[in-house]
Amino acid sequence: MSKDKEKPPEPLDFFIWTAVDVALWLEEINLGGYCQIFKENGINGEYLEGMSMFTTEQILRFIRKCHMKWGDFITLCKELRRIKGLSLSRIDVMILYGHLF
Repeated sequence: MSKDKEKPPEPLDFFIWTAVDVALWLEEINLGGYCQIFKENGINGEYLEGMSMFTTEQILRFIRKCHMKWGDFITLCKELRRIKGLSLSRIDVMILYGHLF
């Protein structure tokens, strides 16, 4: 499949994204330069979800492992917070209208 036809994954499902989904999302948020290193390190949605529990030492290790600039890491975190908010708000709406339980 060509890159033109690949569409970014749905934010609602970010915690089950594959490494390929994460790479597509990185492209979407203008951090595409990290796609290859994220793929090589198996950074998937589950890993991104777990980053909220990282200690400072783990954050620094991640930045070094992915050769990430500090500003890019901040962008990554802001975008993660945004998609988590989208996920939560969509789940709240689904619960409100009885679609989940």
